[in-house]
Amino acid sequence: MKSEKDQSESNSPQFIGCIEIVPSLPAFIEFVGTTEIWGIPPRQLECFLLSQSPKSDGRKTTDLLVLAFKTRLVFLFGRGLERMLDPLTQGRIKRIHAEKPGDSRRSGEPRVSQIVVTPRFATIPF
Repeated sequence: MKSEKDQSESNSPQFIGCIEIVPSLPAFIEFVGTTEIWGIPPRQLECFLLSQSPKSDGRKTTDLLVLAFKTRLVFLFGRGLERMLDPLTQGRIKRIHAEKPGDSRRSGEPRVSQIVVTPRFATIPF
């Protein structure tokens, strides 16, 4: 039988790089940019695309993860974004932060440098 401490720890969020993972489906995924926060229900996620960013400068590769929700497109730029796919498809991501330059994270963790949220049928912001 689990103790109260074990139960509270299993219900508490985990932090992996710039993402916060929770054990059960949150009401919203929060996308925390430098000046704004967007909240989109995870059940609205219809598909995603992971590729190399067209903003890559050739020296450093940057990932681009595009999340297509029913009403919004979310563009995440960064590194190691493939590590977000399992918790994303399991509906366990609660919050994604854009890191400020110089933020220190352990290597191997996903790092989001920029978040762009746009209406689903607007011009793509590239």
